[in-house]
Amino acid sequence: MALYYGIVFGILTFELPIPTRWQKPVFRWLATSPTIAHAQYIMKIVFVFIFVLFLDSVNTLRAFYDVVNSEDENGGVPSVGNSDFRAQVGQAAKKFYAQRNLYLTGFTILLLLILNKIKTMAMDYIRLEDQFIELEGSVSTDPAVRKASKEIDTTPIEDHVTRLEPVEQEQENKKDI
Repeated sequence: MALYYGIVFGILTFELPIPTRWQKPVFRWLATSPTIAHAQYIMKIVFVFIFVLFLDSVNTLRAFYDVVNSEDENGGVPSVGNSDFRAQVGQAAKKFYAQRNLYLTGFTILLLLILNKIKTMAMDYIRLEDQFIELEGSVSTDPAVRKASKEIDTTPIEDHVTRLEPVEQEQENKKDI
């Protein structure tokens, strides 16, 4: 299990913000690259595994607290094998690991959800900025502004987004509906 949580920690540290001036080219590349489309598909699968690890850590921590609560109900008498100091240290270590895994997977899931929302908002911002540049170029009377607005790459990102399904299959699905 330590390997799984090591991978989760690696994903957590990889989720860093992108500087503002690099956002547009980076998001254009992320939206149009077929390799990134496959990587996003794999990341969705990894997200499911992280969620399963989160549920496992919740279950482990709940089982630990059930054992502690059963000892309290027995009048503070520890169950067999827990009267030894080493057993108590081992139990405290299990509690620490369960809590650490819960926080690690929980923060990773939270960050994945936040980053997905930020990516969506950044793509919308880029799309609106491109529309603004096109409108500004069409309304402007200055020929230099018109020329500059035509030279800027403002093709909508949605037209170039790489999808894992072929386009023909999507059209057949629309006909069936």
